[in-house]
Amino acid sequence: MSHNWKPMFKLSVMAIILSLVLAACSSGGNDSTTAPTPQEPSAGDGKLSKINVAYMPDMNGATPIIIGEEKGFFKEAGLDVNAVKFLSGPPEFQAMASGDIDIAYIGPGATFLAAQGKGHIINIVSLGKSDMVLATKKSGVKEWKDLKGKTVGVPKGTSGEMVLNLGIEKGGLKPEDVNIVNMDVAGAVSAYVAGKVDAVAIWSPYTLEIEKQVGKENIVKLGDNSDFFPEYVFPASWVVNPKFLEEKPELVEKFMQAIYKTTDYKLANKDEAIKLTAEYTQVPEESLKQQLDSLEWLDNKRVADAFQDGTAKKWYDNLQKLFVQNGKMTEAVPAEQFLKTEPFIKAAGK
Repeated sequence: MSHNWKPMFKLSVMAIILSLVLAACSSGGNDSTTAPTPQEPSAGDGKLSKINVAYMPDMNGATPIIIGEEKGFFKEAGLDVNAVKFLSGPPEFQAMASGDIDIAYIGPGATFLAAQGKGHIINIVSLGKSDMVLATKKSGVKEWKDLKGKTVGVPKGTSGEMVLNLGIEKGGLKPEDVNIVNMDVAGAVSAYVAGKVDAVAIWSPYTLEIEKQVGKENIVKLGDNSDFFPEYVFPASWVVNPKFLEEKPELVEKFMQAIYKTTDYKLANKDEAIKLTAEYTQVPEESLKQQLDSLEWLDNKRVADAFQDGTAKKWYDNLQKLFVQNGKMTEAVPAEQFLKTEPFIKAAGK
């Protein structure tokens, strides 16, 4: 099989990757993209308390930031938010460790870092269902068990890898039965389209881009997150720097008060939320709409219920099983060690 890439195709894929920059929404893991250095806080209104917040350029991470700013929810809470863009979870945790970031949005793939004590989860944004494993038609793969001996490209440390591992188990296989190749998002898309791999584990909107490139009729979808509900769900979260929560719990609660309002607003005004997010992130509206179609935003009542009735604990406990399986953690810890629900519950009561 030739390894010569067609120049026009390569340019097209890279342009798509650069324009979407949505990998972070699902990855939160070992993404090859380097996050920007957090900006120095600017002088703000003396009546407002400045906090540094990491976001990702997607419908989970960016939408609350732009709505909070545009609708004045942060200001009402007495906050001056310095929003800093990141493309994956681990650099956010590094920035929290150095004190440059106070609160961050993370995808499910970076949750293991919170479980390791490097952050406390304070809110749940959504449940993801955009991660998929797609086989090429010519590979002959039709179901999970057919992956034996096949080559699968996946950005490791992501929720795409989690779905792949669950599918491999469902097919009665072990990871060593499959040739799993670590690739960045651009490489996975390119390899699939060029026929260099038999399958990829990736997420929307890149799955939609693959469909555009090769045609739906040439894709075999083996499964996605929803195949493993309700035992396994993939929550995206807001996480706080443990030191910041200890020293300034009142600011964390104020942030949750503002996020509570942004949640109500975005759910009632989805079209406006897409438009505002597109303007803020420079990501096309159509790409953001497709992403929104592949996730489930949680309303405030559902988050409160999940925190109080033990559902959230179960979600994160089960997620840790996958982290242990893929080597991100040596052993699971009780979810209550890194779930800090008080700021949200207090905010919800005000």
